[in-house]
Amino acid sequence: MSVINITPVILCGGAGSRLWPMSRDEKPKQFHALFNDKSLLANTIARTRAGLVQDDSFQSPIILGGASLRQAFEAEMSTSDTSPSAVMLEPSVRDTAAAIAAVTALTCETNPDSLLLVLPSDARIDDHEEFRQTIARAAKTAQASDAIMTIGIAPTRPETQYGYIEQGEPLGEGHAVRKFHEKPDAETAQNYLAQGSFLWNAGMFIFRAGRLADDFLALQPEIWEQASAAVKNAKRDGLFVYLDEAAFNAAPKLSMDFAIMEKASNIGVIPAQFEWDDLGSWAQLYQGAEKDTDGNASAGDTILVDARNNYIRSDGPLVAAAGVEGLTIVAEENKILVATTKNAHLTKDVCAEYKKSFAANTRQSRQAIKAWLFDDALPFWATKGMDFDHGGAHEALAFDGSPAPHPQKRLRVTARQIYCFAHASIMGWQGDSDTVLQHCFDTLIQTGWHEDGGFIHLYNPDGSVLDNTRDTYDQCFVLLAMAWLWRAKKWDAARHWADKTLSYLDQSLSDSVNGGYYDNNKNTLPRRANPHMHFLEAMLAWYDATAEKEYLDRAGQIVNLFEQHYYDPATGTLTERFNDDWSPIVDPDADHLVEPGHHYEWAWLLMRFDELRPTDGLAAKARTLYATARAFGHHEKTGAVADTMSVDGSFVSGRARCWPQTEALKAAIAMENDGLASATALQTKMLDVLQTHYIDGPIKGGWYDAINDNGYVAAPDMPSSTFYHLYCALAEYIEK
Repeated sequence: MSVINITPVILCGGAGSRLWPMSRDEKPKQFHALFNDKSLLANTIARTRAGLVQDDSFQSPIILGGASLRQAFEAEMSTSDTSPSAVMLEPSVRDTAAAIAAVTALTCETNPDSLLLVLPSDARIDDHEEFRQTIARAAKTAQASDAIMTIGIAPTRPETQYGYIEQGEPLGEGHAVRKFHEKPDAETAQNYLAQGSFLWNAGMFIFRAGRLADDFLALQPEIWEQASAAVKNAKRDGLFVYLDEAAFNAAPKLSMDFAIMEKASNIGVIPAQFEWDDLGSWAQLYQGAEKDTDGNASAGDTILVDARNNYIRSDGPLVAAAGVEGLTIVAEENKILVATTKNAHLTKDVCAEYKKSFAANTRQSRQAIKAWLFDDALPFWATKGMDFDHGGAHEALAFDGSPAPHPQKRLRVTARQIYCFAHASIMGWQGDSDTVLQHCFDTLIQTGWHEDGGFIHLYNPDGSVLDNTRDTYDQCFVLLAMAWLWRAKKWDAARHWADKTLSYLDQSLSDSVNGGYYDNNKNTLPRRANPHMHFLEAMLAWYDATAEKEYLDRAGQIVNLFEQHYYDPATGTLTERFNDDWSPIVDPDADHLVEPGHHYEWAWLLMRFDELRPTDGLAAKARTLYATARAFGHHEKTGAVADTMSVDGSFVSGRARCWPQTEALKAAIAMENDGLASATALQTKMLDVLQTHYIDGPIKGGWYDAINDNGYVAAPDMPSSTFYHLYCALAEYIEK
């Protein structure tokens, strides 16, 4: 007998609303570990691993899910032993029929006689070998009879949250399906259990692709037409197949059961010989969880006193339960669910009400953050923040919005404002970005460029030059500004002045012996890591704008400096001050203080570089910097990131400026994208810290620049330079 090839198709499109607040649109339940140390998706992939079972050959799976989850899929694939043959990405949720039709159409392009095994990604099946044996029996029956075969689970209780399959006459190694039944009431479920001919519907199907294509064409021609068009016009990026949005969105929204299974003929079912749990609700998770002697199942930080038969899960706050019984308590993402476990299925309704009444209005929603940037901050700093009389941007504003009395203005502040308003233009801000950008650009070029090359350091308040030192830090922010200006407006002058600035750095400030750049044209000490970090940022910005390899190569040179000199593997910290030869400067008076904000900022940039040019061990170093700052760098009372800390974590400074909070937010987003589940909690925390202590400021669109460890304001005014940090971080959050 010839070998039967089986291609698993793993469905990952559901949001898992019955497991809210853990399961969310941006990270649905299939990406969570619920019963072992692997996610549900990873467990599903593991039991469909490629190889022979009897006369069947399991092929690499095809994964189906939402386009917004690409990074989550990439993270899963990086930890899995099995690589999928394709990941099909849906532009919208059209239920299971359109999704299965699309993967069927994709398969029919090459081999309509292939057998497809459709599986949900959210079931628990511990006996992988028995699962594969059961699938092998279903495959033989499907091959011999051309039936669409399903897998049924022998019921162990009168379950009202599952659909049922009624078995009929024998068919191959199973039975023909007499009828599919929707979720029953309690009395009917008890009846099904007593009769013995009813199985739970596990949502698994195995069929010949061409057979199902014929059924779609006959029973659901519109779904088939649109799904086929979505595949035909799909965009492919390696393993990822982006279904055409217009076609797929036009497909009727129906379940596979309703669209095909309840209407087609020649449908069979194989009774499963393995234990199965649909981990679709908190009640089901409680049933399968390990329990203490009082019947409690708990995960995370919990205290239970005189409590029995409860399911308690926390991903952050300590949850204490006393004198209660039969409850489900889940605390995650600043949300708490409390329900009786027997009514935990109502969580789906809670999730729907949350999305209706709270999600769109929460101050951490992307709409709310964007509104603060676009409606409050940008108009305020485009007018009050600009010094239209003397050039560039004001150094700082007082809490009433008037210019703060500072004896000097830094050139870098004007460069930073160019970044903010160029990025805003790209994001669709409808304000007068051209006027602001032209004003700031003219100031830089007409008064900031020194006749010997390079941009000066400081202005007097009247716009005259105060300090003509050419500081590397300043040059880097001009480079960053020009990258975003060229990207937003395609001004040739932006590219021209970036080239001149790079040429000046290479000719006048480059250290050909030890690497990197001197801090300024006077070669004063200490040499600092920080300007090089911003050079890395600028080169990545130019690479994003042009895709020219030269910029990524330059970024790589800074990464090499980081790995050779800045990163201290013994302490997992970032050294910042150096002698000429990049040996660390030891300052006993500073108690070896480091800056957790820079740890987060480097982590963000290194993860970005590693994404573009994977480098052995680099992501691990970035994660270590992140972990060090996360563990030791925050104030206990407010959660804010302190300005400085000791290397061993025994001390943090009492002040916390605004900018380290933004870098923590950016790093948390990067780590979340890389699959670090706990980073989501830090992201939420830093948004809360920013909104509670900083941007809920003294004036609309303004901010408090620093607080102390008790949460009291510790800054006299609003530095304009902070806008660069805020805009970059909040834009990352809006666009993630």
